[in-house]
Amino acid sequence: MRKLFFIVCTIGSLLAYSSCDKDKDGKSCDLPSSNAPTGMAGGWVHGSASSTIVVDAYNGKYVGTGFKTGEYLKFDANGKNAELVVLVDGGFTSGLQSVTRMYGTIVFDEDAQTLEFQVCRADYRGWRNGAKTVDRSATDEEVRGLTANNKFYYTYDPASNFPLKLWFQSLPVDDDHTVSFRKD
Repeated sequence: MRKLFFIVCTIGSLLAYSSCDKDKDGKSCDLPSSNAPTGMAGGWVHGSASSTIVVDAYNGKYVGTGFKTGEYLKFDANGKNAELVVLVDGGFTSGLQSVTRMYGTIVFDEDAQTLEFQVCRADYRGWRNGAKTVDRSATDEEVRGLTANNKFYYTYDPASNFPLKLWFQSLPVDDDHTVSFRKD
């Protein structure tokens, strides 16, 4: 539970300084975008944790889970001001945490039920045992790779507990490869 609180607090602090209108160099984040399906704009969250429980072999006390991940996706109704934040906590044994934060636009194709995150810039941060080890912006080549690898199939059902479901286009479209989001 403590780690889930860490993830929620990290997402909140990351969102506090967010903006996609301009890149760090003052350049516009003017990439292709399209209107989101009705009701789909806004913030979306997903999180998961390993069911592996780490217990101290000497005293039998619970010390954490194997790993945790969290994603936050946000976009306006016109597909602009998009953000995708991916958090990974390697769990008790590794002491590693990382955040990848991407800014850009989203292109929707409602007929094909696909969305593509067009990345204009991204930032990386990483920690090992609480000490920051990475804090940098993505290179132009990394930004191109992030755009190439953020193409999804989606379903959207506002009546569902998890209305937005995404699948990477490079993976099979089945329940084993879906990421389910709920409204923020």
